[in-house]
Amino acid sequence: MPKRPKQVIPYAELLVKVQGLLAFYRKECRNIQIDGLQVYREQVDGANWHVVTYRRSGDDNDLYECREKLAAELRTLRESYDVDGNGKT
Repeated sequence: MPKRPKQVIPYAELLVKVQGLLAFYRKECRNIQIDGLQVYREQVDGANWHVVTYRRSGDDNDLYECREKLAAELRTLRESYDVDGNGKT
């Protein structure tokens, strides 16, 4: 089956999709936030963006488990979307 072409979407829209993963994995990602994405001029490992910083809130969190749960989902998003332009738009 042929691969669908990658969609190019605004930074804010992609950030909402990424943050939505945290809500989907509410138990595993409790008190973890992703406030922004690193955007590159060119693709790096298949996409022009990546989550580089996770912020913890309080002592009741498990960053390792959260990152494990998000890994496949983020890989799918990176295969499906690139950020429009070069940065926050």
